[in-house]
Amino acid sequence: MSSSYKPLAGKVAIVTGSSRGIGASIALKLAAFGADVVINYVSSESAAEKVAAQARELGVRSICIRADVSKRDEIRQLFSRATAELGQIDIIMSNSGIEHFGALEDVSEADIDKVLSVNVKAQFFVAQEAHKYLKDGGRLILISSISAVWGVPRHALYSASKAAITGMVKCLAHDFGHRNITVNCIAPGGIKSDMYAEAAKDYLPGGANMTIEEIDEKIGSMSPFKRPGYPEDIAGFVALISSPESQWMTGQTFHVGGGAHMATS
Repeated sequence: MSSSYKPLAGKVAIVTGSSRGIGASIALKLAAFGADVVINYVSSESAAEKVAAQARELGVRSICIRADVSKRDEIRQLFSRATAELGQIDIIMSNSGIEHFGALEDVSEADIDKVLSVNVKAQFFVAQEAHKYLKDGGRLILISSISAVWGVPRHALYSASKAAITGMVKCLAHDFGHRNITVNCIAPGGIKSDMYAEAAKDYLPGGANMTIEEIDEKIGSMSPFKRPGYPEDIAGFVALISSPESQWMTGQTFHVGGGAHMATS
């Protein structure tokens, strides 16, 4: 695609959890499409600054803002500071989340509170702030997972937290619709991110003893493309539904897993 293709020029995007992995790829893709980007991080300022520097090399503005999205006040500060420094907010990609596996009898109330706090409550509060700050015609994108529709042992809590988002976006689409703001959700699957090998031991039978090549083959076998996904695959789709051409799509959950979700049908 030509480097002159800038459908998001003049737009400002916030990507939560964007100092590494999928979030970083999303931020850089939006920057490549012309958007100024806010890199959000919790612990690694140096990693966030590296992503921001890469974005600036693409000719856009980029700032780093530390905010723990599990904390209501820090979400408010993230939006307030982003608006103060970059002037507006047009696109919000809520990318933050935490994984959880655990035997049913071992899942504690504290586990439930922790997972729901980040995967559900934080995304709700991000949406709440988005309602205040997003410009008319903007984009709000939340994140779910293939796990919301794919039964995996010891994964009920995480699955429930991700399934909640698929219902949430349908309601939020109505709440934002009068301002021509679209609200959608992406559900990644089989993505070779920084946590890929570690997660494989829980997702795949015998995964703890597999080589990375064996993991690739097993994950890839779930997709018609016969390969795992990459952060760039997710980033490309986020750029698509952030573009002006996506105005007639809202309230949807899009499975971005190379067709792997079809195995759940």
